[in-house]
Amino acid sequence: MTPLLWSLALLHQLKHQAIHVHPSSSTSTTMYNHYSSSWVSHLQIPWERFPLRLSHAITRGDRAHPEDRRSMVRIVVEAMQVHCRNPKRASCEEVAKIIVNRYPQTFADFTEKGERLGCGHYSLLRSIKSRVEHVNRDNTTHRLRQTKRTRNEEDYSPNSNATSPKKVRCLVDSYSCINWQPVELPEGETPASSEEKKHILLTIFNSEGPGAVERPDVDDFMCLTYISQRQLINSCPSLSVAVIQEQWPFLFTQKGLSNHFYKFTGIDISERLGQALITKGRRIVNYFSSQKLKWNLGIRTLIQQIESEGVLTNNKVGT
Repeated sequence: MTPLLWSLALLHQLKHQAIHVHPSSSTSTTMYNHYSSSWVSHLQIPWERFPLRLSHAITRGDRAHPEDRRSMVRIVVEAMQVHCRNPKRASCEEVAKIIVNRYPQTFADFTEKGERLGCGHYSLLRSIKSRVEHVNRDNTTHRLRQTKRTRNEEDYSPNSNATSPKKVRCLVDSYSCINWQPVELPEGETPASSEEKKHILLTIFNSEGPGAVERPDVDDFMCLTYISQRQLINSCPSLSVAVIQEQWPFLFTQKGLSNHFYKFTGIDISERLGQALITKGRRIVNYFSSQKLKWNLGIRTLIQQIESEGVLTNNKVGT
């Protein structure tokens, strides 16, 4: 994985991390009901059906046994499917938040040192969503994604008009994106002018290479043709990365991808990565050090250099 793609993967995880105050068990469900989907607000989590050993762990504030945790996930998903056969990720996350915030000591994500990991409910969310996908694996109608709806509508209605399987597979969620697919061209632009700028960008790249991304006119043209880039990326059926790279090669430079990501999410990659490394850098290097024998000579040499320079005395470690 290239450093740039690794940075994006790290930022995707950090973007969803937040500091949560642990509410008391009597108020957690009420707090989330205000923001939840309509059916989640009426969901009754069957605490009484949890395994006896898990109930005891909850009472003592102990960690859940893996087997009991899996049983709990199955029970919770059964209760969710009474309201919605195929809950989306956002709904699964709401349910995971309710459980973790009510009993954080038993279900939240913690490090070996007892530090809460990010939002604290990521692993439970993943387990719940995986279980939903598993139970719907043989049900094509429920398993395929449906057309995007508003947040307040039901995740899925059996009475809604069915969308063809080929089309449904191409419809993806614009979760956490602020500029998923703009519909209005920039002022003064037309489809013809946008296509002309695309050809100019291709000509510049073919003659000068990826280094031309630093040219001011390339930066301006990439910004003005953002809508065309999104239309290609979101096209149905989905296109291969090679096809996208052939038509928009500057997207595959560090600056081009960073600028596109900023318009897409409102997040500055370079700034966010720098902030993340201040607090996460030590953990990253410690992980690579613990797996030293698995890496090639170049990585092992780099790890030894970092350790010998003593930079682990603070969190500002090199990547």
